[in-house]
Amino acid sequence: MSALTTTAAPSDRAAAPARGLLRGTSWVVWRRNRTVLLLLIGVTVLFAGYSVYLHGMLADFLASPQAAAKPGQLLPHHEERMGTAFLLLAFLPAILGVFLGAPLLAAEQEHNTLRLITTQSVARLRVVMTMLALPLLVVAVTTALMSVAFTWVWRSVDTRYSHGNWWTSDVIATTGPVPVALALFSTAFGILAGAVLRRSVAAMGVTFLVLVLGAQTLKDRAPEYFVTFHQLTYPMGGDAPELKSGEIQVDNWVGSADGTLYGWGKCVLMTEAESDACVKKHGIVNDVIDYVKLDQLPGIQWSMTAVLLAMTAAMLVATVFWMRRKSL
Repeated sequence: MSALTTTAAPSDRAAAPARGLLRGTSWVVWRRNRTVLLLLIGVTVLFAGYSVYLHGMLADFLASPQAAAKPGQLLPHHEERMGTAFLLLAFLPAILGVFLGAPLLAAEQEHNTLRLITTQSVARLRVVMTMLALPLLVVAVTTALMSVAFTWVWRSVDTRYSHGNWWTSDVIATTGPVPVALALFSTAFGILAGAVLRRSVAAMGVTFLVLVLGAQTLKDRAPEYFVTFHQLTYPMGGDAPELKSGEIQVDNWVGSADGTLYGWGKCVLMTEAESDACVKKHGIVNDVIDYVKLDQLPGIQWSMTAVLLAMTAAMLVATVFWMRRKSL
């Protein structure tokens, strides 16, 4: 007597692998970088909450008698709390470049992870593109959310924060579209440095030095290349016209009647007689002020963003080219 035995077919649930939002190489990239990416997402959530708190606090102040008593000003603790947010957004691009961008490819090359992945019937180009796309997408989304939240806060007191001096403060680099472009640029630079140097620590060091120096240059010098200054001319030695709210003096000159401009100190470091002779020689009759208006800020920011994004794209193309040509 024989007994028939049957083997139960595996259920569809067991046969089909679980599918989530991330699969394959994308899942590997997420797993390898999830600590930094989750930390960035968490910071974004906390920063958004802080921005809501700041906006409510500033709205209460603007509706109070104190605001009328202090035109064009904030209270010291308002300046301090706004400054904390500015500080985070100012340093965030460098932090992303050092701790996310620089080790992204360098660490994988150090541990031969890339070589292992490409032996699993996955094209090298696909691996590299996925490793670049996922972190950069997270960086773009999170920094955009933080920038939108904080721009909303700053715009509520734009002519009061730092006495309305948006030109020399961190406003240009930490509001509007610039923080997103800076974050992508910094991360892309770190990625390229890691791809070339192939060592995480070396790439992080180079990225830190370049980005810190570059950030200072960007803050001090870059905006003036993206704006046309307005000018005010008035008789030399007379009272300077008062600028309106949101208008910031950038530079000052002395000028002749025909419109020729000279540096403010052209005839200053002299004796009185020599100074009078210098003024007469050059026909100087006017004082001239260069200034910018608050409504020029979006144009400056979008111009800077376009340049930064173009440089970011160039670095990413260079990274892909380098990774395709060099052995893993």
